[in-house]
Amino acid sequence: MSDGDQTQRADQTQVLDGLRNVPLGKPVIEVRDLIKTYGEGEATVHALAGVSLTIERGDYVAIMGSSGSGKSTLMHILGCLDIPTSGSYHLDGVDVSRLNDQQLALVRNRRIGFVFQAFNLIPRTSALANVELPLAYAGVKPAQRRTRALAALEMVGLGNRADHDPNQLSGGQQQRVAVARALVSQPALLLADEPTGNLDSKSTADVLGVLDEINREGRTIVLITHEDEVAHHARRVIRLKDGEIVSDLRQRPPGSARASRQELSQEATPWA
Repeated sequence: MSDGDQTQRADQTQVLDGLRNVPLGKPVIEVRDLIKTYGEGEATVHALAGVSLTIERGDYVAIMGSSGSGKSTLMHILGCLDIPTSGSYHLDGVDVSRLNDQQLALVRNRRIGFVFQAFNLIPRTSALANVELPLAYAGVKPAQRRTRALAALEMVGLGNRADHDPNQLSGGQQQRVAVARALVSQPALLLADEPTGNLDSKSTADVLGVLDEINREGRTIVLITHEDEVAHHARRVIRLKDGEIVSDLRQRPPGSARASRQELSQEATPWA
């Protein structure tokens, strides 16, 4: 192995440790009395009717509910893709209700990692380039983008598929690339919307195994699902009905970002 290869491998290892390291502090999500209405008069739809919840750092929460329950509306607000009619939402200590559109876009890029049901990978573009994309938007230099993206792909078990285009990957592998892309900017929150909805049972198990491992290492995950088997992987399950929380079940204790730090014995990698 050349000196250049050894240096790149050392850089990737350092960044991989950074991806696994999570800052301590305030809860990742603090929501109080969220109300979201659409329409006016008799046509008014109350999508959320006073939702309040707190999600601590290192937790893994599944949000469930039937069609019309409000779970998609809540996901859009948590992902800063929509704003509530009233109520407050603090993300990683930031009151997002006070942010303008440009600031919200920055929050989405830096503090939230999105994983969607449809993968949303760019066709005829390598897995590595797909994972680099959020860093390109953030203005990170090309060499550093590559190092971080390779580390993220290693983290989801696809380091040896970095040069493959999406059509050369299975559905499960494509979703793991999407998870790597969501992680590469070291977000405070990983928000997954029906991430296994288009996958077969084996690919579902593979993707959920990656999410389980990411959470064990301290990453905070909020997962939207209608499948009990998927929700079983979460530490906490919240069910919505008619825009209200009707149950909030703790299945396992929340993960500990502090424990992850002690196990890794590494400092976080600085991010541009």
